[in-house]
Amino acid sequence: MKFEKLYNSKFYMFFECLYRLILVNLLFILCSLLGLVVFSVVPAAIALVTVIKSYSSETAFPIGKTFWHIFKKHFKSNLVLSGLFFVLFLIFTFNAYFFFLAWQEYQALINEIIMNLAFVLDGIIIVAFINAIFIRVYFPNLNTKKTLKYAFVLLRALPLRFLAILGILVLMAVITYFFPYYLIFIGFSLLAFIVNALLKANYMKLVADGVTPLLAQDYL
Repeated sequence: MKFEKLYNSKFYMFFECLYRLILVNLLFILCSLLGLVVFSVVPAAIALVTVIKSYSSETAFPIGKTFWHIFKKHFKSNLVLSGLFFVLFLIFTFNAYFFFLAWQEYQALINEIIMNLAFVLDGIIIVAFINAIFIRVYFPNLNTKKTLKYAFVLLRALPLRFLAILGILVLMAVITYFFPYYLIFIGFSLLAFIVNALLKANYMKLVADGVTPLLAQDYL
């Protein structure tokens, strides 16, 4: 039948994937805002990555309901992790801004060097934060302390992949500058989709026996 051909066509699959990415992106933003971002961005990101990671499974699941269940399940257990990364990012962002103002006023070489170093450290913290989310999804057996530790340790184990993620973040910032609505409609979910494609094979090899990464189907 023509309908079946359309349903199985790459054209249909592309727009179905696009629809899902837009939907989970909006859900991620909504759930993040529920906890004023600081307290809810980690569980919202865990739900985002888990749902996107589970798309390849043959078992269908309701996206909105499943996203909400994952978010609620991981909200309290990730408050400390959310707070730790918020404090780290706040400290280094303040340092970068402080030395940026000092460099603008005095044009001193030392201020420029420290300012650039602070921006680099900010980038590392953002990439480590993204990595921490994927560690929570692929290694749910790890506690907060180990998650924080491996969020930084694994940056050295897979340097090319994390440099690629940093490059994607820079590209994402440029696109958002020219097209602000990109971030609202698909930016976060597309980032999660690409990062998952980069890390999935390596992280599945590191999963210990008896440990199962999070799956959306487990929250039905």
